Amino acid sequence: MHKYAIVMNNYTKEKRRQVLRDIVARQGIGDQHHLQTELARRGIDTTQATISRDLQDMGYVKVRLDSGAYRYDFYEKTPEESIRPKLKVLFQNFVTEVRGTENLVLVKTSPGNANGVASLIDALRRREILGTVAGDDTILVVVDSREHRKAVVRDFQALLG
Repeated sequence: MHKYAIVMNNYTKEKRRQVLRDIVARQGIGDQHHLQTELARRGIDTTQATISRDLQDMGYVKVRLDSGAYRYDFYEKTPEESIRPKLKVLFQNFVTEVRGTENLVLVKTSPGNANGVASLIDALRRREILGTVAGDDTILVVVDSREHRKAVVRDFQALLG
């Protein structure tokens, strides 16, 4: 019975993510509350935390449209050369501050945008960046040394324009 439960959970997760992809593609929704409502309309009851995790795992980030509205958009995990322009757009639209201390970099974003920015920072796959921890509007970037932290702060500040 335990094995059956695992199979059902994996099936449910994949089905939920498939429906989530479809909603984002067709409706251009930009907030998790509306995504949760749309999933419920399709018979999928889930939490905002699960939706957030799904979006991040699937490679979606929140972007601002020319109209000022937000929507989720898919960004493939690709080499740094193609990620940097996307990261620059996110930094210019959502990042409000970059500061460093010791081997840590603090990146402040507008509310609700830290996960998307952190996901692209992780996708850079820079050796000196050990990882990120994202909240609602704050990202903590762990760097392998104080010297590398200084370079990361300079690079991030340059992305701000």
